[in-house]
Amino acid sequence: MKKTILIVDDEEHIRTFMCDLLRQNNYEPLAAPDGEAAIAILERIRVDLIMLDMNMPKMDGIAFLRHIREHKITSSPVLMLTGSYDKTTMLECYKLGVYDFIKKPEELEIMLKRIENGLKIGELIYFHEFIQLELDTARKFQKYLYPDTSMRDIHSHIEVVFHPLSDIGGDFYDYIKFRDQRLLFCVADISGHSISAAMYIAMLKMMFRKAIKEIDSPGGILTQLNREIAENLPVETFVTMFCGLIDPSQTTLHYANAGHPFPYFIQNGVAFPLEKHDQFLGPIKNAQFSTFTASITGWEGMFIFTDGILDIGPQNNGNYGIRQLHDTLNQSNAAINEKFEKIKNYLSSSDTKINDDCTLMMIEFSR
Repeated sequence: MKKTILIVDDEEHIRTFMCDLLRQNNYEPLAAPDGEAAIAILERIRVDLIMLDMNMPKMDGIAFLRHIREHKITSSPVLMLTGSYDKTTMLECYKLGVYDFIKKPEELEIMLKRIENGLKIGELIYFHEFIQLELDTARKFQKYLYPDTSMRDIHSHIEVVFHPLSDIGGDFYDYIKFRDQRLLFCVADISGHSISAAMYIAMLKMMFRKAIKEIDSPGGILTQLNREIAENLPVETFVTMFCGLIDPSQTTLHYANAGHPFPYFIQNGVAFPLEKHDQFLGPIKNAQFSTFTASITGWEGMFIFTDGILDIGPQNNGNYGIRQLHDTLNQSNAAINEKFEKIKNYLSSSDTKINDDCTLMMIEFSR
């Protein structure tokens, strides 16, 4: 497809010459005698490059540039045509998105090369806009994959903070409250980021919800998930996940851990890790995952998190987040929800350096 180039110049003979030159070089030219006419064209037609005269009636080059940028009419690159080079004017043009200048008259080979360079810049601009649109769509889609970040009933209180490193994260969480009051929940970390992460999370969500309809043990759920992941996701993709099932009638926690950071439970204000685990999901299709059991009698609650929480902090040495988390969870004079808020606020602080997606789930048990 031919590239479309808009010539904006008040001199008719220059417009005619430029249009003929562009056609001879397999471009599609459009022409406007002034800035106002050019804006009318740009509101109807997308162009790949604008060649703009500085001095024109009605609306000069600077006024035209300000208008199209302020009103976001186009992001097409602009090549400025000028008979003189004024440093102040040139600086203002660069600020408004002009990528280069050509003088009147200019050698044809130089002019054509600068046009070619501008079109390459335009392709990069359009590619960036396309990717940004895809990211915006993926981000809007991804937010519908997660349940509310807060849930409270007579037995438990859930709070979640989800802090992606970029627009789209590779962390996943979910929870389901059954009619018999059992609570099933999971926190997972999927390798990868950006658009692919949103796709993988959507698949993981469907796999997880399908598994819990057929299996009621965390180890069995992870065993089926592992088989699905091995069959459907790229071989280099893997998932860490902690899956738990709380039965308040028996005051027990049944859980399975696929290579995920150890969660902590809080008892008498002190944090203790749940250290039993298996390998992560994905690499070995027929791997089996165990269901472990712990009594939650006396527990105030528990914290489940992704490894991004362990890497946070201004020191950026891989240990600061571990110390921060350990010190916060072991504040014996602080309630469990206060500990959660402290970590949440720390994640949101401008002084905190985040190196990966961060997800933290707090489950507080009612007494």
